[in-house]
Amino acid sequence: MPVEVNPERLGASGSALDGVATRFGAALTAFRAELAGFGRPWGADDIGSLIGAAHDEVSAFAFECFDSALDEIAAAGADLGRMAVRYAETEAAITRNLDGLRRKLGG
Repeated sequence: MPVEVNPERLGASGSALDGVATRFGAALTAFRAELAGFGRPWGADDIGSLIGAAHDEVSAFAFECFDSALDEIAAAGADLGRMAVRYAETEAAITRNLDGLRRKLGG
């Protein structure tokens, strides 16, 4: 089964992933701000301190995962964009070479 690549659609997919990364980044920033806006409502007593420590560890790990996912989505979008450009350039070079060969052969 032959593989067909449409550089325009590939580039559009890269742009779409860039958009997803941008929206995800904005939502993540808003979520961090909203979470910080709550302060530390669990208090400063022994139980509150334990809850606060658990919250800090869990949220730090979660945001680390979110940041990693955001980086991967943005990188995938950029990679698809570069891939689209390379496919288009390769197709153009192949077409030029085949046209040149056809002219040399008298076609």
